[in-house]
Amino acid sequence: MAADGLDTGFGSVGESAWRSFVLDCALKMNIKPGERVYEVGCGAGAFLLPLAEQGIRVGGIDFSPALVGHAREYLPAGDWRVGDAAQGVPPCEHAAACGVFLYFPSLDYAAQVVRAMASAATRGIMILDIPDSDRRETTEAARRAHLGEAAYAEKYRGLDHFYYRRDWFGRVLDGFECTVEDQAIAGYGNAAGRFNVFARRRPARPSGKES
Repeated sequence: MAADGLDTGFGSVGESAWRSFVLDCALKMNIKPGERVYEVGCGAGAFLLPLAEQGIRVGGIDFSPALVGHAREYLPAGDWRVGDAAQGVPPCEHAAACGVFLYFPSLDYAAQVVRAMASAATRGIMILDIPDSDRRETTEAARRAHLGEAAYAEKYRGLDHFYYRRDWFGRVLDGFECTVEDQAIAGYGNAAGRFNVFARRRPARPSGKES
């Protein structure tokens, strides 16, 4: 959790709260033991570890070789890769991304990643901890008030967060039924300005002509 930045100056997420969040996500998506969850921006594997403990197969991709190295150490049975998720995600029942879309440079790039996830996932997609554009001003004001202007400027220099409208994901995820929910993790100061998207693949329409 520390390697993945979950112990920060704007709220410290405890292990129990984190596990509850991850397992609640799995419950919402009806993820079953033996199914595969592949995470975009997997970091050191903090999101995937509680799932692996439930018998769920895990894997992920990240730009950071050091973080992927941690994931391989913690979860040696996982499928770990260093690279760009926009270039493709391997087949899986569920594709996930937690706390990484905020670092994307543009909506065009975000759409490429979403489509790569959609091409890979046979059952569903979870995109979690997304900065809410409608709450940007209040979110940034709260961080400034908590950290102070000087500390805020130093901490977030070159790390501007990218914000999203809640309805954007439903427009990009063609073929999926999307549910949008407020983020809720105990001890996580950014939760008030974030949301989660749970997308379930719609059943395929029967082919052939009617008689």
